[in-house]
Amino acid sequence: MPQQQAISASSASAATPVGRTAIPSPQPAPSQSLAQAADRAALADRRIVCMVVRQLTAELLGVVGDRQEVRRARRRASCHVRQIAMYVCHVALSMSYGEIAEAFGLDRTTVSHACHVVEDRRDDPAFDTFVSTVERLAESVCMVAGRPA
Repeated sequence: MPQQQAISASSASAATPVGRTAIPSPQPAPSQSLAQAADRAALADRRIVCMVVRQLTAELLGVVGDRQEVRRARRRASCHVRQIAMYVCHVALSMSYGEIAEAFGLDRTTVSHACHVVEDRRDDPAFDTFVSTVERLAESVCMVAGRPA
């Protein structure tokens, strides 16, 4: 018995440095960690694209729209900006409702509603021209950035 303890003690000391104990580290499944990393990268890419389209829409609306607005009208304008940005991401950039919802932090039904609202408002020629301009600019920005539209 003392001989077995000496053998196990000597093999343990050969495996770990003196004064340290061996702690087994969990090995993540390579496919799972790569898939999660790819999902996170894709989400980050979608968020950036959506935020660029949203900012582009806001800037264009600021140039075209009236800057003298009351607080309530400003809030409504920001909702319209978000709706137009979601619509452009869906129509011009071919993103699904789920992808857009995840990027904006909303529910996919909210994105669907926004797309329907913008589509209904496109009967107005001035609004249709504005949305078409945002679509063309978003496609151009994505093409220059190397992301297929």
